[in-house]
Amino acid sequence: MQKFITFIAPYSLVISLLYLFGYWSSFNINVLDHIALADVIKSALYPLIYSSIFLIIGLTIGSLISTPLSKAMPPGGGADLPEAKYIRLLFNFMFLFMLALALYVIFFKVGNIRWYKVAALINIPVIVIIGNAEFASQYINHKQTRVLVVNILCIALLYSYGWGAVNAERAKNNEQTIKINGKPIKERFIGWAGNFLFLWDNSKQVVIAKSKSTIKSMELSVPAESAIFSFNNVEEKPNKPLKQDN
Repeated sequence: MQKFITFIAPYSLVISLLYLFGYWSSFNINVLDHIALADVIKSALYPLIYSSIFLIIGLTIGSLISTPLSKAMPPGGGADLPEAKYIRLLFNFMFLFMLALALYVIFFKVGNIRWYKVAALINIPVIVIIGNAEFASQYINHKQTRVLVVNILCIALLYSYGWGAVNAERAKNNEQTIKINGKPIKERFIGWAGNFLFLWDNSKQVVIAKSKSTIKSMELSVPAESAIFSFNNVEEKPNKPLKQDN
């Protein structure tokens, strides 16, 4: 347990920093100018959990499926079969192709959101490279559990900067209404960082910072809740605005 704690603490800090950099640098803001290093994990914890939930579910389902399949395979996973060399050749081609696409996105695309695309392109090669994750055997002995945990940690780290950038784009384009000190404003809510509230002016493409000391109250509308998959066309009414007093 002590070994795990000594690893997870710096990991949490790194993944939180990557997420916050991906989010705030999309607005040309150095978030570390406004929050202390001790607050980094707290600031990124909720959005990281929210962003990674489908990743965790997907990798868990994949692990549950692959375990019985691996037991049904012949010794060595069929690596000695005549057809195996063609499968390896195909995988090598796919690996190089995705790597080439990732390099293209890095060098010929702009914006922080390109790092999300890079993560999507190389996450499968990363999982293949991880393999049985023998390097983590000192932390987790059970093979399937070790592979699952290491895959989740590595892929989440890979996506973290991109998740921040994607959420920044959503913040720029959200339809949430906001009132400050009882007055409606046209700017979009970005978030709090330290003693400042940051807003996005979509028409001017600029960031506005308001000191916390000037804000007596703030009202944010809450978007209507919707199911991930819906089997009916019944529209739900939006929730009433949420009032927040400071």
